[in-house]
Amino acid sequence: MQIFRYFCFCTNQKLSTKMKIGTRLLTARNDRKLNQAEMAELLGLAPSTYSRIERNEGSATLEQVLDFSQKLNVPIQDFLPETISINSSNQNGNIGLVMGTINYYGDQTLAQENAFLKEKNAFLEKRIADLEEKIALMKG
Repeated sequence: MQIFRYFCFCTNQKLSTKMKIGTRLLTARNDRKLNQAEMAELLGLAPSTYSRIERNEGSATLEQVLDFSQKLNVPIQDFLPETISINSSNQNGNIGLVMGTINYYGDQTLAQENAFLKEKNAFLEKRIADLEEKIALMKG
């Protein structure tokens, strides 16, 4: 069984999580011995836009990051933080973006977690009842 802590589908939206893709673009540009204007042209960006992205001051859409990956022949995951993963194997053609951690739990682990949470919930309910009783006593 899989539990996804965070999940969203993104298409033409700006990525809301801070991705430091600029460092990766700078490395790719230096590996190719290109200046910023040449790299911007290769990626289909205005030089000023590319410069802002490389300095991690500008943002890019998910489609742009995918395009960078393809044009530079760099795996998309290299542009993303470790807590983000791309899944494009769905039937409707959307790109899935998983943010956070994917945890795989067996039935026994889930049962233990469920028992723990029930116990914690009972404790908190008792604590609330105690506090409500104290409030009632204080009010007189």
